[in-house]
Amino acid sequence: MSTDTHEGAPPAGRCPFAIQDGHRAVLESGTVGSFDLFGIKHWLLAAAEDVRLVTNDPRFSSAAPSEMLPDRRPGWFSGMDLPEHSRYRQKIAGDFTRRAARRQEDFVVEAADACLDDIEAAGPGTDLIPGFAKRLPSLVINALYGLTDEEGTVLEARMRAITGSTDLDSVKTLTDDFFGLALELVRAKRDEGGDDLLHRLASADDGEISLSDDEATGVFATLLFAGHDSVQQMVGYCLYALLHHPEQQAALRARPELVDNAVEEMLRFLPVNQMGVPRVCVEDVEVRGVLIRAGDNVIPLYSTANRDPQGYPDPDTFDVTRPVEGNFAFGHGIHKCPGQHIARMLIKVACVRLFARFPDVRLVGDVPMNEGLGLFSPAELRVTWGTA
Repeated sequence: MSTDTHEGAPPAGRCPFAIQDGHRAVLESGTVGSFDLFGIKHWLLAAAEDVRLVTNDPRFSSAAPSEMLPDRRPGWFSGMDLPEHSRYRQKIAGDFTRRAARRQEDFVVEAADACLDDIEAAGPGTDLIPGFAKRLPSLVINALYGLTDEEGTVLEARMRAITGSTDLDSVKTLTDDFFGLALELVRAKRDEGGDDLLHRLASADDGEISLSDDEATGVFATLLFAGHDSVQQMVGYCLYALLHHPEQQAALRARPELVDNAVEEMLRFLPVNQMGVPRVCVEDVEVRGVLIRAGDNVIPLYSTANRDPQGYPDPDTFDVTRPVEGNFAFGHGIHKCPGQHIARMLIKVACVRLFARFPDVRLVGDVPMNEGLGLFSPAELRVTWGTA
């Protein structure tokens, strides 16, 4: 038995904090679903137990050939299995630890305050998405990689063109274009001095792990695709959650020590990352009575796993006091997002600084949602403050 879902955006009336109806149906059915993506069948696994299986079991490969993905490229470690995957993760490991994220916090606070200065100058009614939720992560990511504002803007535009494509031929063409630009940057940085991540990736002399130009480009591209757009959308969605739930905002004001726990609960509760990175089954596997054959495409549903009642009591309730031990917002297993600690810190700083700067900030009007295939988040977040 399986539950069929279909390609397309969620219905217009979808609750802004609900998981997709089709994904919920898979979870509640106790089995797996099937889904056509660009005309290619994928199996959907929704329960937390099943998501752990597909992201940890070597029978589900990130490296096996797939009709969905462009040609594999050197350094593109999200499309690799062990042990090859480990070499590239080790190269960047030191830049993405909790300690490394903490070292950036002062810069992030300054950047957040600069964004809020401009928002205050624009006056009530301004949209937090472009001026804060998108701008703040862009400033931090550009600084992390040693990119100029112009370089970061061009790369971001190229990535948005890829993620906004509606057919595989366009995806492949635009991906080639993006990799060409990234390769130019890697080669330029290789001859420069610097202590940022892109300079270290481009450096041929970095301990025991040296990368070719193509490998460094692949790692750079993987990190950008995995973290840029998703972090921007996470920040905006978390701000929306607290603005929409004043009782949770009040709980945080009363107990500011809850802020780290609140970030974890927002990551669990908000269905930003609706679909995980596809895997390919490399040998026949039976999951919940359904035979998934070798060569079949499989997608773990991270947001749905975060709403699995087997893992989280009363999972559809947003509660910043809930003890949250692990969630799937950044994936699971060896491919868990390396930038997760930086993302958490960005979310925390954005929320803390906004509500400290504008204690009475509140929403103005409706909040339209981005209802694309993968990520889900507010498209606009207009706010006001002060006397009504």
